[in-house]
Amino acid sequence: MIYEEAVTVPFFLGTKTGNLSLATLTNIMLLTSEHQLDRLDAGIAALAKHGAGWVITQYHIAITRMPKVEEPLVVGTEASGYNKLMTYREYWVKDPAGNTLATMSGAWVMMDLTTRKLIPIIESFAAKVEAPKTTKVRRYPRLPKLTDFAHRQPYTVRYFDIDGNGHVNNTHYMEWMEDALGADFLTHHRLTGVDIKFAREVTYGSTVESAYTIDGTASHHQISVAGADNATATMTWETI
Repeated sequence: MIYEEAVTVPFFLGTKTGNLSLATLTNIMLLTSEHQLDRLDAGIAALAKHGAGWVITQYHIAITRMPKVEEPLVVGTEASGYNKLMTYREYWVKDPAGNTLATMSGAWVMMDLTTRKLIPIIESFAAKVEAPKTTKVRRYPRLPKLTDFAHRQPYTVRYFDIDGNGHVNNTHYMEWMEDALGADFLTHHRLTGVDIKFAREVTYGSTVESAYTIDGTASHHQISVAGADNATATMTWETI
């Protein structure tokens, strides 16, 4: 079931270049799927009645051109499949002419909000979005397992980093990863792709470490707390 809506991102959510950040780009795609789910009585509130919530495990993002603030956009999404423990969803952002600016594929699991443990997918929720059932497990690009990073930057988790599920919103991981690269790098490079995998939650008051190393046109990232891995990512860049 395809769902699309018109979106215009206000200027105060842009970067100094006038473009969207990776976090904002991701958020407008996620918001579109939330709107679809709410219309079908399958959103956060409906799922909470079952004591459950969604948790993202991995994203694969491709960016042809980062959208600009105040630019009319069409943002779309579709639940593309599910199995016993995972659901998969596709996202896209287009300009008014129909040109695709960015795409994202995500893999999600369900979590018991009390025990914070994973539970099987509630099939009635998959049925509401007409997601086809499959026995296949989707394979995303494998991320390198690095232990030696060239740079490390600490961040303190703020109250406003916590979302309605009681943990750090996943887009803040992206902000910490990009911010650690520094203004000079971000000013002179354009993001073209991201593969990010989430391992465990980050809670309020924690001190996270954003570590990265650059290898040619790619930057490799790790978010950790007290030495435990919370998220890893590889980002690809073009020089501008």
